[in-house]
Amino acid sequence: MTPSQPATARRQQRFHVTALDIGTQVIKALVVKKEAGEAIVLGVGRAEQGPGNFDPAVPPDLESVVEGCHVALEAAEDMAEVIPTRLVIGIGGTKVRVVSTSGAKIRGRAQERISSRELADQVESIQRRALREAQARLQEDASYGGEQLRLVHSSITSALVDGQPVLDPLRYQGQKLELTVFDTFTSEAHLAAIEEIAQALDLELLGTVAEPYAVARLASTPDVLERGGIFIDIGARTTTVSLVRGGVLESARMFELGGRAFTRKLAHDMDLSLPLAESLKLRHAAGLLGGDQQARVRRAMGESAEVLAQGVALVLHELAQGEPLPAQVSLCGGGSLLPEIMEQLSALHWTEYLPFLQQPRFLRLSPEGLPSVHDTTGLLTSPADVTPMGLAYQAAAEIEAPPPPSPTWEEMVQRVTSLIRR
Repeated sequence: MTPSQPATARRQQRFHVTALDIGTQVIKALVVKKEAGEAIVLGVGRAEQGPGNFDPAVPPDLESVVEGCHVALEAAEDMAEVIPTRLVIGIGGTKVRVVSTSGAKIRGRAQERISSRELADQVESIQRRALREAQARLQEDASYGGEQLRLVHSSITSALVDGQPVLDPLRYQGQKLELTVFDTFTSEAHLAAIEEIAQALDLELLGTVAEPYAVARLASTPDVLERGGIFIDIGARTTTVSLVRGGVLESARMFELGGRAFTRKLAHDMDLSLPLAESLKLRHAAGLLGGDQQARVRRAMGESAEVLAQGVALVLHELAQGEPLPAQVSLCGGGSLLPEIMEQLSALHWTEYLPFLQQPRFLRLSPEGLPSVHDTTGLLTSPADVTPMGLAYQAAAEIEAPPPPSPTWEEMVQRVTSLIRR
């Protein structure tokens, strides 16, 4: 953090928070404030990561990661002229498990208002069941190494009282309380690395947020909440597929195929170094190639895109669970800029082997189409910026407001989550 910041920056820090996206290839930091319910981005910073610095499949080079975080944070702080002391970190990759779990309870005293204790007990019961189920599924994954899962983030995504949807269950009375809770789990080692990074940065870690949850919350329009939607986030190392159905983010799955695999394919086919192949891939995505060079790149990218599309199909088969899938599919992440990915996804006959009622429509998310986050910097222009914008949206929700006379139900959920994590 630079010492030249004005004194007003330090006085304003409690009204701001930093969202940190520690990507496999690029670290992104966004300084955020909240105004009229909208997340306002005041500063953006980026830092390139070396190969494997924060690859969950190998022991992380935390010293290099922390150094990159400092670079990104300082750039964002200098631009915003504010130095936040609090941090929200996104969490993603194949070491992360996310699941939506529902539970219902018949109340003995239907005429009394639902208490925070009742709500906490029901949330805790759902979280523990979700943890057991996630851990059981994990035993089938031989690559995970027998690690135990830890709960890192939890949110009530749906609440019904006597069958009627409500925003805050604590304001209602009724006989039957039904909750749907979206939980994020990761390995103890991965969580320890996140916490160590926050400690090394000397910032208060307000929370870790699942990146698929952040993207879905940001990009779920009223139409998506009503009719459902699918989100595909193609990062440098992994692709994440998330399903919103019935107004709820049901689940998400990640598989190991992202932009770096496309780069390796190009390097192999054209006998290039990885840096040259990456540069060529980016120029191709921007439409800057032509002639024989473009044809060779398209051939290599098309073959990799076909594999990715098949991976998406396998994940959707698992997520669908035999129920109809929504027709709107939104892509984000830097990998989504490759035209061959959209082409291969659009070419598949989805209705023949998955429960789509009609051929799905594929579109690419762009920052301009996400009105809940206002970018004052003009630097958030790419589908690769959607995930950090989603984290910024979640981070803004953590900014101080006048304290209520009693804990809100969101605060109660986080308290229960803290207890479960211990």
